[in-house]
Amino acid sequence: MSARTMLLRPATGTRNVLVPLTSRSGAAAGISLITRSRWYAVASQWALWGLASTIGPRAVPGEHVAWDPPGGAERWTALRADLPEFHDLAVYQRPQASRGGLAALLLRSGHPVGFLKLRDDVSELDREQAALGAFPGGATSTFRVPMVLGRGTVGGLHWMLLSAMPPRPAAPASTTAIRPVLADLRRHLAGALPRPDGTPAHWEPMHGDLTAWNLRRSGRGLPWLIDWEDAAWAPPGADLVYYRATTIAAFGRPPGWWSLRGAEARPAGQDEAAEFWLARCAARPDTDHDAAFTARLIEVLGTFLDR
Repeated sequence: MSARTMLLRPATGTRNVLVPLTSRSGAAAGISLITRSRWYAVASQWALWGLASTIGPRAVPGEHVAWDPPGGAERWTALRADLPEFHDLAVYQRPQASRGGLAALLLRSGHPVGFLKLRDDVSELDREQAALGAFPGGATSTFRVPMVLGRGTVGGLHWMLLSAMPPRPAAPASTTAIRPVLADLRRHLAGALPRPDGTPAHWEPMHGDLTAWNLRRSGRGLPWLIDWEDAAWAPPGADLVYYRATTIAAFGRPPGWWSLRGAEARPAGQDEAAEFWLARCAARPDTDHDAAFTARLIEVLGTFLDR
């Protein structure tokens, strides 16, 4: 595969996914990178995945685009020498303009060999690697996570290779009880996530981006909890507050009782956690494509405060 590659941008979602044109299985694997959350959007994605699997990429509506790897052909060639052999790729471009880097699903004969993350900010990969290292074997009793397969830097380009999720659409794990997930998460991260100097003594480790679109179910078995780049220490209840607030902001309703069973209606310290997220959300650029969502999220978090 040459440095410049012709890929297909499906005409669906935020159009930030590019899929290969060379095989049915490769195109279907690329379609699986599209993150959808509403039931009808997931059903539409399955239909698109089915078209790609049976007919091929020519059946997928969209436009052909020329993709140039980041850093240019020379650095891309050097990076490929550090990676497992692959023949093709599907590209996931971050939809937020303020967050640099991209990811790619590496494919060999149409099947995934790993999920590659490329970042300008090495600290994002440091946090994710530290967090994922807390889960030997890639799973707990309540969820599974990708495993780190490799890590390096080529010409200032920082990369990490993760094990890939199954190459089929995944839906939010909306019936999964959140309380056991959070307990597992905190227990494992506590001994693995570096605690910065000055961190308040009562703060706990958090995933940092616990949302319906990052806790996903792909077939039978445990759900997947992905995107650990924001793992850090935060006020108690920060993950639960963020999960509740983002669900309301995205879907107009709180998570179902089956998801929150066993969780307190108003956990102790909710005000501190809400203030924590309000400060973070206020710092997000208003030029990103999801600025309207961030504005809704700020409104929701404001209702969590005991005023």
